[in-house]
Amino acid sequence: MYRYFMSVILLLTISLCLYGQDTGKTSMKAKYKTVYKEALDAMTSGNIDGLDKIIAQDMIEHDPSPTMSKKTGFEEVKEIFTFYHKVFPDLKAKVHNIAVSGDYLFAYLTFSGTTSEPYMGMPAGSKMKMNQVDLVRFNGDKIAEHWGFTSNKDMMEMMQKNSSMGSKK
Repeated sequence: MYRYFMSVILLLTISLCLYGQDTGKTSMKAKYKTVYKEALDAMTSGNIDGLDKIIAQDMIEHDPSPTMSKKTGFEEVKEIFTFYHKVFPDLKAKVHNIAVSGDYLFAYLTFSGTTSEPYMGMPAGSKMKMNQVDLVRFNGDKIAEHWGFTSNKDMMEMMQKNSSMGSKK
């Protein structure tokens, strides 16, 4: 009986050691994914209320567009999100895959939408579809840095499509 009891205690101890150690990491991974999806929802919906809860005030955007904002940090993010929603009011973001490693989140996604006004050579009413990889660094539970890598193939196809639209006029 003693041997059986000790075996059960040993198994419980090993289980706690194996599964209990990763609890913090697992919950942060889930938190990072949730925060990232909230940021995407804010961009696609245009609802930037509450962004201050998920974006650091000194956030660094490594893929800035000087035509969208002259601001930096949190204020730049708000302006960019507002701009994208204005130009693409039906903007959608389909996340294909997300991975988290330490304080970094990697996401492969596809953006699609229709321009409501001329944008980057596209006339109003143009369809856009872009594949992108996002790299996001977190500081605590807020987004601190963002790098966006857009598919060159998608950019070239969009440019060719738009240059051929312009030559038909």
